[in-house]
Amino acid sequence: MKFLHTSDLHIGKKLDGVSRLEEQKAVLDEILSIATAEKVDIMLVAGDVYDTFIPSSEAENLFFEWLDGFSENNITVVCISGNHDDEDRLSAARTMAYKRGVYLCGKENDFTPNNSGNVQLVDCGKNHLVFKDKFDNEYFIATLSFFGEAPYGYVIDKEKDYGERVKDILADIFSKKKEGQSGVLVSHLFMVGGESSESERRIDLGGVKVVSPSAIPESCLYTALGHLHKRQIASKSKNVIYSGSPIQYAYDEVGNQKSVTVFSIENGKVENLKTVDLVSGKKLAKITVVGTDELDVKLCKFSDKFVDLTIISDRPLTMEETANIKGKYPNVTKIKLEFSSEFERGGISGRRDLSDEDLFVEFYTKKFGAKPDDDLLKAYLEIMAEE
Repeated sequence: MKFLHTSDLHIGKKLDGVSRLEEQKAVLDEILSIATAEKVDIMLVAGDVYDTFIPSSEAENLFFEWLDGFSENNITVVCISGNHDDEDRLSAARTMAYKRGVYLCGKENDFTPNNSGNVQLVDCGKNHLVFKDKFDNEYFIATLSFFGEAPYGYVIDKEKDYGERVKDILADIFSKKKEGQSGVLVSHLFMVGGESSESERRIDLGGVKVVSPSAIPESCLYTALGHLHKRQIASKSKNVIYSGSPIQYAYDEVGNQKSVTVFSIENGKVENLKTVDLVSGKKLAKITVVGTDELDVKLCKFSDKFVDLTIISDRPLTMEETANIKGKYPNVTKIKLEFSSEFERGGISGRRDLSDEDLFVEFYTKKFGAKPDDDLLKAYLEIMAEE
């Protein structure tokens, strides 16, 4: 049986307020084309389908239209929720979707065994599905969505840390796997050693929700993970892999090639494991210029990318200058100003030792041509003290 692994679609996510729905549609269409060309039997979506608990109607329409394409091409889909998703909302259409070979897994995998696409669902239960191929080989797919303290229906040992709880839960799920069935896990977890990026919402506090690859049962042949946006391998020997997000969502992902992971399970082993690069979606770039004179020269080379712009200057930019840059270069989503050493020596460094009162008096005097009265100064200092 052949699988495609993707995750962290974040449909509806914006970049500094800029919509990326058109890019997301393009990359989702590309993933469908890859799955079709590779003759994939099952696509695994490892969570964070949407970017918010309550996605827009445009985001939901895009997702379901995408799923319909897999159904039309007889490709089964197994999808779980991530920390950005509302599990109940994501799985609300499961009773209709599974009849078309799309399994939106929620608190209960209460599907009726049926034929869908090239595979047949022969069994299911809490956090697992069992499929059979045309050669009567069976595949046990564990589905563990993102959870806080514990998934629905589990009683936890509060003396154990999060990683130990995950290990116990996975052991319970895989205890239902029968001899001869090939085991696969699709989950939304933060594995030890994983490298996060700016666009991932923090899901742990001081490492509490970090999980070791040793928590994955030995009978699991491949673990399809979601949550981290950079493709990476948490355990090569156990095939514990993050597929990464399909497009670049944060500027610390500059230069990070996006892809999906494709693999087969044959005779109880993972075979032909590979990545297929994705080309859709605008890339992100970071640019630094000295002054504003060279903006045209630099930015014309990056017109097809979103840009994080840093300007090194010997003076602050006026509001009009900033507005002009944003108006002329709509692909620039961030503008940061760094002062040159000459400007630092000219006054910034000298004011670092001034008190809040001195700084406010200096600012007010320059702005209004007179010193602030005592009541205004007192009110300002009280606010600063509260901050």
